[in-house]
Amino acid sequence: MATGTTVRVLGPVELRVDDEVATVDGLKRRQVLAVLVAARGHPVPEARLCEALWEHQPPETATATLQSHVSRLRRAVRPIEITSTAAGYTIELAHVELDAARFEGLFADARSLTGPPAADHLHEALRLWRGRAFGDLAELVGVRGEALRLEELRLVATEEWFEARLAAGECSEVIGELDALLVDHPLRERFSRQVMVALYRDGRQGEALARAERLRRLLRDDFGLDPSPGLQDLETRILADDPALLVVPARRRTEEAPRRSTDATSLIGREDDVERVLDAIEHHDVVTVSGPGGVGKTRVAFRAVTAAEIGFADGVAVVELAPVRQSSAVVEVVARALDVQQRQHRSLDDSVVDFLVDKQLLVVLDNCEHVIEHIAALVDKVRHRCAGVGILATSRVPLGLPAEHVHVLAPLAAPAADADPESISAAPAGQLFVERAAAARPGFELDERCAPAVAEICRRLDGLPLAIELAAARVRTMGPEALAARLDQRFSLLGGGRRGVDERHHTLRGVVEWSYDLLDPVEQEAFVQLSVFAGSFGLSAAEAVCRVGDGGSTLTAIVDLVDKSMLRLDDPDEPRYVVLETMREFGQERLGATEELRALEERHRSWYLRLATEAEVCLDTADEGMWTDRLDREIDNIRAAHASAVRAGDLDVASGLVVALHEYSFRRIRYEVAGFAETTMAMPGFRGSPTAPVVAGVAAYGRWVRGDLESAIELATSALEQHELTDAPSYGLLERVLGNATFYEGRIDEALVWLDRMVDAAHASGRPAQLAHALYMSSVARTSVGRHDLGVAFAEDAAEAATSAGSPTALAEAAYARGLALRSSDTTESEAHLRRSAELGERAGNRWIRAFALTEVHWLNARHGNLAEGLAGYAEVIDTWHRGGDWANLWLSLRHVFGIMTQLGHHEAAAVVHGALVAAGAAYALPFEPADAERLEHHVGQLRRVLGPAPFATAVRRGTAMSDSEIVAYVQAEIAQVTGRV
Repeated sequence: MATGTTVRVLGPVELRVDDEVATVDGLKRRQVLAVLVAARGHPVPEARLCEALWEHQPPETATATLQSHVSRLRRAVRPIEITSTAAGYTIELAHVELDAARFEGLFADARSLTGPPAADHLHEALRLWRGRAFGDLAELVGVRGEALRLEELRLVATEEWFEARLAAGECSEVIGELDALLVDHPLRERFSRQVMVALYRDGRQGEALARAERLRRLLRDDFGLDPSPGLQDLETRILADDPALLVVPARRRTEEAPRRSTDATSLIGREDDVERVLDAIEHHDVVTVSGPGGVGKTRVAFRAVTAAEIGFADGVAVVELAPVRQSSAVVEVVARALDVQQRQHRSLDDSVVDFLVDKQLLVVLDNCEHVIEHIAALVDKVRHRCAGVGILATSRVPLGLPAEHVHVLAPLAAPAADADPESISAAPAGQLFVERAAAARPGFELDERCAPAVAEICRRLDGLPLAIELAAARVRTMGPEALAARLDQRFSLLGGGRRGVDERHHTLRGVVEWSYDLLDPVEQEAFVQLSVFAGSFGLSAAEAVCRVGDGGSTLTAIVDLVDKSMLRLDDPDEPRYVVLETMREFGQERLGATEELRALEERHRSWYLRLATEAEVCLDTADEGMWTDRLDREIDNIRAAHASAVRAGDLDVASGLVVALHEYSFRRIRYEVAGFAETTMAMPGFRGSPTAPVVAGVAAYGRWVRGDLESAIELATSALEQHELTDAPSYGLLERVLGNATFYEGRIDEALVWLDRMVDAAHASGRPAQLAHALYMSSVARTSVGRHDLGVAFAEDAAEAATSAGSPTALAEAAYARGLALRSSDTTESEAHLRRSAELGERAGNRWIRAFALTEVHWLNARHGNLAEGLAGYAEVIDTWHRGGDWANLWLSLRHVFGIMTQLGHHEAAAVVHGALVAAGAAYALPFEPADAERLEHHVGQLRRVLGPAPFATAVRRGTAMSDSEIVAYVQAEIAQVTGRV
């Protein structure tokens, strides 16, 4: 075993033994070493080595000479072994530290982190580099491919490092470094985008745009190409002063960095507002930025977030409430943003509060006014129970809470009527108009001729930023003088207005109405109809839902609406669009409770039912990952479609969405669809409908994962009785619920009967992915009761079905089943299958199977003696189950944690966890292999002996008294302490 032996290839090839450089004499022997190391433990054929040493002119004695070089190399590299087989020569690197492997490991770890921890890992990885990979041997046959791969990975890691540093708030610090990299890599577009963002955040907007122009000229002059859509979009967002570019993603920090003020040039006229909001966040638990629509509340809040988040160890969570149509969905949207699911015996809002109890987190609630009562009630609960959580809300009206600090955002100061161009440019409202007009029409300049019109526009629009931006966008089609004249005409309609509404609301409404009136009839019709969408939507959805008359084209109307700032391009690649909330409200008002609205909603939900139905099939194919991502993007509209179906009494669509989306929901550990099922069950006509058993099965599964076993079994049994009277497909879902629940309760024979029936239902379905899942469950069940032979047999059948399906989830389930079945006989092979399962799950976006597989991977790692490392892995797994509200799997994972803690000698903590397991009924719940059950018995006895009967009983009682959230927080703190991550 080569203890203290290091091979370094991230630079000139070098061998070190006990931190001393070991000399490898002779160029040929160094070349052999490089080729063998580049193969990373795989055999290199003799002919390949000869080609590397002599290219195409080997001597007649090449074979003998090569053997001589290898023999001498063996002596030089001791204690590393070089073996020879029929396949070729192999260098054994299993017990050798290879700097390239360490670099890749640190890089992989960094990708699971954010902010400073990610930056630290990437920095440590990049510090391993001493020069070009393999140095002077990089062009050698057998080395060049590996050297190029590592060099490319180095560049990607460098890009990720700068991304992490930008996410950590660095701006000016990275600009020079990125510029230096662009000298050597001028076509590396990501470096260009990063330096543009850094310059923009540093208040150097013009320089950021100059970098884009530099790359554009290089691509055009040398290659005849245009910049990518991503760079063009970034350039547009910088021109538009997009506040989202200033928001640093949520991150964890181990120490608090000093607050930094926001830059004064990007957000016009709001420096004092941002500083006051920052100060309010520091001194108040609940801060609301209030003001009329279009005054810039979101921009000010996001700018404050950029600086404020460094004071919250758990970062920032942004909850966008604009797409929410029903007040009852508020808590669901908040939970989704926090990645939290409903937990056993707890309402969803209580589950959210439980999750936040021990967090140091700033929660941003954007656009609260239309759901003010519900969001205020939730915030009130949070502020009473969650001392470390700050709330920053944006709303046209305050939340109305006793402890709330309200910062009222006033309009921008407008120039005087007789102001000259210099004075107009100095006034915030005038500066905003001029900048946006120049972005809309390059070359626009404020001069003496148009200055009076610009001043009038700013004053008549009361300095409201959104209104000014809408007006400035029209400069591309008319001059400021014509704009001012038309504005005056339209605003003559605003003398009256609605009572009880702030006067400035009339102004914004007038501007939106005026912008709407500037559209042609086809654009107006399309705009109003597009307000039916919640969140973003794709072009195909818009064309299916909207019915533009007079021979108009929805596509053409959308393009024109984007151009006229009535619609925002959200993703240019797909493409996807968003109706801004203020605009959507106006469109909804125009629709009212009309027959047109009912027809639109019907087409909307029909489209999303068709999408969900197609996704249901495609999720069981090799395209699963792509469809998972698509459903993630469409969830706002899917939620709206289901709510619309419930309101309209459209049982077919409500049930259809539940049936089509249940697997997506289970795999993503987002059990909102189970909530859809519960709501659907309450609709008139549900009982006796063809899909009722499956919908009930989805609801029962939701109850099972939350730990409501009795209720889940009762509902599934009742639904199964109903199903047996119909010919409708069952998906084997009811049998799945009953098999899981009865197995967990230890009713093995009964559970195996249900699982066999599930396999029969899967065979009858003719769907390979469904069959793979049923066989996987049967394999796991047999393995867990000690029938490893049957576990292997079912796993092999599952693999065959999974291969036929091609679905990453099916392949992951088959790999998991085989890995678990081999765990007691071949731990190396078992771990390989389990890791493969986790990788496939990640590729598919299946959080459930990934966490399930990692549960076993970490347990095997601990059994191999890597106790602290194995325990550290459970931090992520437990967080996944806890956030998802997956009660059963949470406790099964905690059972493994109990065993590792006992072996580490953390006896009191282990006894506390054991008490919680006993209280939850999970101490001996199945699935549980007999050998693991024996280990648990042994550990309990060991704890009783080491601690003594009385202290052991005290610790157990402490655990039994803890809630789910309390025991999770306790275990996570213990894991952090053990693994040195406090």
